[in-house]
Amino acid sequence: MKAVMYGAGSIGRGFIAQLFYESGYDTVFVDVNRELIDRINERGGYPLRFVDSGSSRDMMVGRMSGIYAQDAEAVTDAISAAGLMATSVGKNNLPLIAENIAGGLRKRRAVSPDGYLNIIVCENMIRANVYLKELICGYLTKEEADWMETHIGMVETCIGRNVPVMTPDLYGDDPLRVLAEDYTELPVDASAIRGTLHLKYIEPEKPFDFYIRQKLFMYNMAHAVIGYTSVMRGEKRLCDAVRIPEIRYLALQSLTESSMAMADEYGRDFRELLIYSNHLLYRFGNRQLGIAVPRLCQEPIRKVSKDDRMTGAARLCEKHGIFPSHICIGIAAGYCYDEAGDEESRELQAFIREHGIEKAVAEYSELAPGSELHEKICAFWRILQSGMP
Repeated sequence: MKAVMYGAGSIGRGFIAQLFYESGYDTVFVDVNRELIDRINERGGYPLRFVDSGSSRDMMVGRMSGIYAQDAEAVTDAISAAGLMATSVGKNNLPLIAENIAGGLRKRRAVSPDGYLNIIVCENMIRANVYLKELICGYLTKEEADWMETHIGMVETCIGRNVPVMTPDLYGDDPLRVLAEDYTELPVDASAIRGTLHLKYIEPEKPFDFYIRQKLFMYNMAHAVIGYTSVMRGEKRLCDAVRIPEIRYLALQSLTESSMAMADEYGRDFRELLIYSNHLLYRFGNRQLGIAVPRLCQEPIRKVSKDDRMTGAARLCEKHGIFPSHICIGIAAGYCYDEAGDEESRELQAFIREHGIEKAVAEYSELAPGSELHEKICAFWRILQSGMP
């Protein structure tokens, strides 16, 4: 059995390819990094190290090969013959891979019109599967798109495993090594599956909306709140930041606010969501992962936007009569993020300098001036800018 992994980065190698390997697939990576693809082809695999706070274990992920993403013919051939596929390339790169996927599906329809293929879309955005499907359909005829609807499963998932961006210090003596936490749960949208989906550790769930929002409004929201508040204190690593009492308190209270809203929205047990919240903070403290704070802060415009992790969670709280004071502090800290190397940060800070924080929150978070959320975020921004604790 063949599987295609579009994207050989942190999640591609640090999670999904491991599941493919343990499920019996031979995996073909597709990536723009030619040096990485060459190394995978030379070795036929790579080492994966699972790390906890005080221990580690290693496994070799094998039966691997790679294709350079610019080789469109090879990519479409691989997709046409695959039994399973996944993407993990980042939201901004999805438009760049849609044409190749469409070409692979076109070939697949010609040689196996009655077969099924499930594509697990591992991108950090709500309804990423729908977005990618729309991009792919832009390269298909109506007949091809109709066939895709019934034979190709665009399966949404939410990645819960922490995988750091690898650095020379982390990969040590092997440039192919990937570090990850030993966490294997992979919930997927059961309603999107076409045919059957054979993959170890998957948890088909229906309806799936709760799980994708739990990931975004709790896991990702807490990452952002910790990141933006701790970068102002000069912290470099998530594991150190989450041990600072004030930041840990802020994160836990933000998670509690979101937990109350999620419980009300989806009829879930509030106690179970609190347990999940505390477990998240424990996992964030994993020193061996070394997740960098700047990684949590990059692309602030996206992260303060209306439906994303912080403002989206705050709006859900407001919907259920819960005022998200602590999440608002995180949003305000996002508006303080000033990093010359981050294009979105430069744009955001330039807008604030020219138009002021009130217009910035109205523009980027789409919160009405005079609304309670808008006023609270602006007030917290001024407090943070003044240097008060």
